[in-house]
Amino acid sequence: MSNGLTSGVGVAYTARVISLYCITGVPFMAVNLPLRPAGRTMSTFSKIPWTLTIILYMVVVHFINIDMSGVAGYIFLVLCLVVLFFEFFKSGDVNEFAFLIDILSAVFALVVATVLMSYMIFALKETPTFFHWFGCAVILIDAVLSPFNSFRTALRNFGLGSPV
Repeated sequence: MSNGLTSGVGVAYTARVISLYCITGVPFMAVNLPLRPAGRTMSTFSKIPWTLTIILYMVVVHFINIDMSGVAGYIFLVLCLVVLFFEFFKSGDVNEFAFLIDILSAVFALVVATVLMSYMIFALKETPTFFHWFGCAVILIDAVLSPFNSFRTALRNFGLGSPV
């Protein structure tokens, strides 16, 4: 049973109370610090499969029949870079469930992107543009780098990856 002082939030709370006591001279019981767990935002952030937004954007642009050589293409490039950053940042969390969801969503996005590109090439007889290939490359890079980053982070956290 934890008393709250050994957890990350408890240590931060204890440090804040001690520093406030030293600064203000107010006894421990009189300090009221509203704290919320720091992991809530990260856990919500890590549950979103960000690579699917790339696929969703490409599908919406295709159905609306917008030419991606203009502003829509530049928005797509920025979206791809933002998604790649989010996915790389998200894969630094080494929680088992988050890692499993990250891997499954990366593989699912890779399969969906492959199916849609194949459908576009073979069934619709359309030629993919630079933006289509760039989106697929970002999805492929995410599928390769996310497990690598998670593994590297786990090694660092466990102290196994540093040379002697």
